[in-house]
Amino acid sequence: MSSGECGSRHTNETNSVTPSQPGNSADDERELPTPAERVAEFREEYGHLARLPLTEVPGQRLRASLLEEYTTEVEVEPLTDQEDATTVFELDKRVPLTWEAAVEQLLESYEDSRNTTLKLERGYEGHPEHEVFHKDAETSWMPSYQKRYFAELKGWVRETIGGTRPSGGECPGKFENPHLALLTRTASSVPDGDRRPPVDHTEQVRTPWEGVYHTLRNRLRSLGFESDQWDYYRKEEPHKSERGGSLNSCYTHEHVMLIVDGEVSAEDFRPVMDKHVEDCDWAGDDAHSVERAVEVLPADEVEDVAAYVASYTGIQPAGLLERSIEYVAWAATQWAANRKRRTRSNAAGWAATADACKQRFESDKSEQEVTHGEEIVVSDRRGVEYECAECGSPWGIDQDQTLTAARLSAGDSGGTTAVADGGVEVPDREEQLREQWPSATAAATVGETPTERKKRQAIESHLKRHPNATVTEVLGLCSLPPDDASLVREVMAGVDRSEAVGFDDPPDWRLDAVIVEDEEHPAASGGGVDMAEVVMPVERLLNETRLQYHGNEQSPTIVVHGSDGPGESVASYSARGQAARLVGLGYREPWAAELRMEFQRRHPDHDLVECFEEPECRPPSPVRPG
Repeated sequence: MSSGECGSRHTNETNSVTPSQPGNSADDERELPTPAERVAEFREEYGHLARLPLTEVPGQRLRASLLEEYTTEVEVEPLTDQEDATTVFELDKRVPLTWEAAVEQLLESYEDSRNTTLKLERGYEGHPEHEVFHKDAETSWMPSYQKRYFAELKGWVRETIGGTRPSGGECPGKFENPHLALLTRTASSVPDGDRRPPVDHTEQVRTPWEGVYHTLRNRLRSLGFESDQWDYYRKEEPHKSERGGSLNSCYTHEHVMLIVDGEVSAEDFRPVMDKHVEDCDWAGDDAHSVERAVEVLPADEVEDVAAYVASYTGIQPAGLLERSIEYVAWAATQWAANRKRRTRSNAAGWAATADACKQRFESDKSEQEVTHGEEIVVSDRRGVEYECAECGSPWGIDQDQTLTAARLSAGDSGGTTAVADGGVEVPDREEQLREQWPSATAAATVGETPTERKKRQAIESHLKRHPNATVTEVLGLCSLPPDDASLVREVMAGVDRSEAVGFDDPPDWRLDAVIVEDEEHPAASGGGVDMAEVVMPVERLLNETRLQYHGNEQSPTIVVHGSDGPGESVASYSARGQAARLVGLGYREPWAAELRMEFQRRHPDHDLVECFEEPECRPPSPVRPG
């Protein structure tokens, strides 16, 4: 892996995160470089990249602060004499700023976050449980977040291949014969010799994943592995020059870490890598050969699997200002497009959640009273029947048995009461009240309606005569609808409705204010990242009409017809010039531009290439050429 398109490789020793010491927080007392110093470093070491636009693709979404708008002032005439003329600004184009600008904005935002405190409050002054709590602001680029990533990674590995939790509990591991497979996906940043913008390069690496995943799943299935016999963890990181990726330095690449319950070889993943090359226009065969882009090891040959994975995926307990300049530049492109940098299989996420649930139960600092899976509830997740009542993870919970059987199994039958119809438990009146009033912080109920009382009397009368009747039988003989099954169960269990039931929840925490350098600001409602689309009408016509083929095999004459007929026609050999002319005439949509373009043979003895004969796109169905 030494070519410009190659993935990076790294041994455990290069990673400062170890199993006994998951990471050291940033040393705030040590003087850190300023954002301006890191920007200058990027400009000095990678000036040819710093000047690149973030993208060249119209429609690409970026943070609005990284886009520059150009508008034209237009005066709109009034519709009536009673109205005044108004002035509006029409958007001509919205173009991206440079890679350097993204680095600068990210670092300034990061520095602001380091100096920000969140004021959390629950209840209001005068409430007996009123409380105020201050917490340092946190972003995914901070050491604390990196340590959390690593803890989740270790949790997944423990649940899958076995290990000892920090809280002391032992986990045997789900897989009996775990093997590790590392697949590296990347792309060239200079396909055909042209340096490409970083966001566009990232899209090239990411877009093929759906096809790659389906190929991976089908390949493992053909090798005899079911879906519950393998998990994956994906994470991007930057190419770094010291690892042999100088041509691609600062650009992204992705590692896919697999844990498979059985023996596999690098050759088994050849179809997967071939699929990436097939679907990624900027990927090459050499960089994605199984000899260079796939590594397979038995799990028992790796001393610390989590550290091994972390070493490939850039998980380090360091702040953004302390990272390599390649990492900072890469981070800026991810931030600019607001991209997730990590994804994992559902099972990998559930395993990490289950591990954390077990640790909370085992910790003397936690108030959690039951371990993972000890209390089971019905899940609303797609494809999942039951999940842990504490953490919501279905990991390790049998999905094929009944809810009662699952609860009996999880709790070793202790404290579970079976009722007359074969094990369906009595509804919890407090829980029913909470479901009826989900937004309430306190509520109470006592007694029942006259209609319910009448039904209860009928049920009691029937059960006196038939004490062994099932819920279904009682419903039928009393002519009650299925919705009254809970009432039948209550009567069977001797629930007394005259006893009051209620709840009084403590107030929820809320964000009250944001404190920046000792200055308090009210917390704003809403949120989210302000994103906008790149608008480059000329580039769009060059990309989405027949103009995209001009200059390849043939450069025919391009004729642009004006709205008043042939008298306004202009012929040219310049695709960009004609695209600009069409935009100037108001034809910004590709289909509209196609209606005004004609391609002619440049010389009588030349044939017109087929791609120029028919429009690349057609008008929407209601539109007809004028």
